[in-house]
Amino acid sequence: MGAAQGGEATAPRRRIWVQQVAVETNRLKMRVDAARARGDLTEPQEMVAVGIDGFVERARAAAFRDDPIPGRLANWWRGTLVEAAYRNMHSARSAMLDLYTDAELRAEIPMVVARANATLHRDDPRRSTIAELSALPTARLRPRMRRLVGDSYEKLDLEHAQLRSFRNIVLLAAAFLFVCVVVTLVFVTRNPSWVPLCFDTGREKIIACPSRELAGARPSAPDILVATAMGGLGGAFAAVLSIRNLKGTANPYDVPVALAVLKFPLGAMTAILGLVAIKGGFAPGLSNLDNQGQILAYALLFGFSQQALSRLLDKRAQDLLEGLPGGEAAAPLPNSKAEVLPADAPAPDAGADGGATGAAPAPGPGSGGPVEGAASTAPAGVAPPGAEEEAPRTSGPLPEKDRPVDEPGTATQQDQFDLLRDTGNARKDQSEDEEAELLRKEFGTPDAQGIYAAPAAATTPPPTGQEGQT
Repeated sequence: MGAAQGGEATAPRRRIWVQQVAVETNRLKMRVDAARARGDLTEPQEMVAVGIDGFVERARAAAFRDDPIPGRLANWWRGTLVEAAYRNMHSARSAMLDLYTDAELRAEIPMVVARANATLHRDDPRRSTIAELSALPTARLRPRMRRLVGDSYEKLDLEHAQLRSFRNIVLLAAAFLFVCVVVTLVFVTRNPSWVPLCFDTGREKIIACPSRELAGARPSAPDILVATAMGGLGGAFAAVLSIRNLKGTANPYDVPVALAVLKFPLGAMTAILGLVAIKGGFAPGLSNLDNQGQILAYALLFGFSQQALSRLLDKRAQDLLEGLPGGEAAAPLPNSKAEVLPADAPAPDAGADGGATGAAPAPGPGSGGPVEGAASTAPAGVAPPGAEEEAPRTSGPLPEKDRPVDEPGTATQQDQFDLLRDTGNARKDQSEDEEAELLRKEFGTPDAQGIYAAPAAATTPPPTGQEGQT
């Protein structure tokens, strides 16, 4: 801890991620001290507490540049300190769940689910719901949440590493193009006739060049410099327009800035190549330019047109940024919220295999057993265990809990099928025979036209919002 404290006195405070690591590690250290102060830690929990202390110390040492101590350029390129600080801090957060009391553990369920939803992809099978975690007994909940938190942070660390690698590739490409432009400028300024950018206007032998327009003008060194500058301006303008479409992020790697740097040399290069293509008659119907202003305008246009080439890079950067927390790729599905069970609610009893026997809380006191006619907890379209022996429903409309999400009262059967498919129903690929069997068990035998009517014993109209559910 002494090294980290010494680093706090000398390390610069301009980096915002250093402040984030410092605050979070202080909070973790406080939580460990509070857990020890309770006096009820077991020997394994005390070993976990010692490990958390080690993770916290290493995270602070990396944030304050005490250990490791890479060069500034190497650290910026490889992200050594950022990776070391965040990975140690994330490991400490995951292990912290082992020190929580039962009440504290269940209070963390919404935060753990929210973090997983913001980090893991919406189709990732590792994601869980609040109701699913709340229904687990404490013996199974603690390792499940630890694994979920660890997977979330691991995915986040890998995405940050991928983002840094993408930024480095873009910067390497920008550096390569910049060197190519500089080499071209050096050779052409010494030998202007190698890349002539002047055009015959057809007006009294007036020759138009990027740098001047007069009779008998010949290619000169300023021509290539002016054309390159106009192309660079066009690339810079395209960079401004592309950055406005990128959303800001809290990650320490400036990918939008790297893309903007790439567009400047790319615009200069496309301006030179575009004027050379016109000079060589490559573009049909555009073999000559009439004046200097037209040459400069085309150079600017060609510099801006590099956006057609770099647009794919912009799209790739946007995809990477959307995968980070807060991005649309990690956003939860619509209507995916679930109610939180009270922290003091009794967990369901474990079955013979040690697992939970159901996903719903046990019936209340005095119920004497399962509530007759209660909704099944199995996913929509899946018959619960023992359904083969159950008699078809004889009265009353479908309870509201039988539906995974709210449905409009005017929903058709096709609308219901589409809704079940969009919300990830487990039996979205069931066959027509399976579907017919489920409908027969629910509503009875269809009539001659194949229509399943409401049960004959139902004497009251369905409540508002349930029309069309059959």
